[in-house]
Amino acid sequence: MLPVPAVDDLGAGLARVPLPVGVNAVESVNMHVLADGDRVTLVDCGVWRPDLPDGGLGAVEAGLEAAGYSVRDVSRIVVTHAHIDHYGLTGRLMELTGAELMMHALTDLDCEKYRHPDTARARRRDTYADHGVSEAERTDLADHLTRWLPYLHSVVEASRRLRGGEELLIGGDPWQVVHTPGHSLGHVCLWSAARGVLLSGDHLLPGITPPVSFERGFDADPLRSYLDSLRTIAALRPRLVLPGHGAPFGDAVGRIDAILRTKLRRLEAIRRAIQERPSTVTELADRLVVKAGLAHQRQLAISETLAHIAYLRWGGLVERRTRPDGIYEWYATGDGPLPVAQPVAS
Repeated sequence: MLPVPAVDDLGAGLARVPLPVGVNAVESVNMHVLADGDRVTLVDCGVWRPDLPDGGLGAVEAGLEAAGYSVRDVSRIVVTHAHIDHYGLTGRLMELTGAELMMHALTDLDCEKYRHPDTARARRRDTYADHGVSEAERTDLADHLTRWLPYLHSVVEASRRLRGGEELLIGGDPWQVVHTPGHSLGHVCLWSAARGVLLSGDHLLPGITPPVSFERGFDADPLRSYLDSLRTIAALRPRLVLPGHGAPFGDAVGRIDAILRTKLRRLEAIRRAIQERPSTVTELADRLVVKAGLAHQRQLAISETLAHIAYLRWGGLVERRTRPDGIYEWYATGDGPLPVAQPVAS
């Protein structure tokens, strides 16, 4: 059995339950519990644990009980995005509760990937091959999804597909659905203007910059989507952010500014490297990304480098050509300023 999670009572019918994960350096994920009359709404619900007799459900049950509820009280589950650390236990909870599942319509792409992992792995291997990853390494990197799949109980699509802009009444209080693509194409946040509270999923995290990675068949320019989404949230000026990982924090605008600066520095570094000499994605990742010794770190370094290059490409600053060996190489095509907005705090 997993240890009983320590529940953080946030007041006004809202509680945070950190659930253990333990995959690819992800230690825990937050399940947020919102009072909804005599029922309860969950925002994210952690992973299925194939190594445990109860599949990890006991941690969810213990967290709900500490917050004053039971599993049978769950009537609605909102998943901020369908990455397995936030979504893996959803199917089992729906079996037990009959709860309504709300996710953005674009999470159907994630569900398709989980239903057909061989196709997803082949697509990723092709991407890595095009960008210079050796044959020996690309198979291991493409197996990133394989390492997560055992923590997914079942693939379930939303019973209500969100598109952003909806208003959900939870416990009589209105929560606005804000579509925030970038970290995930189907990512949503929940915003309570009356409380000044943002349930941010992985869009805003304390202490670390959320990864924004490129994957064929999803967003052609995910970093631009992410930066636009950051400005959408900054305009709301949240008083308190309840993230998908880590503790609640204030000063959302300051945190957004810090993330913008980090992304801008990385864009500048990649652009300068390409201006110095045409490079492949693999060469750029090796030159500019440190601490990428483990397979999941290496996969993330390459995918994030691809996302930054896509931003530069669609901004008219770099372009690709095919080398004689068939590998894509990136070269500079413009010397204008980076099309990145100024910090939002000023």
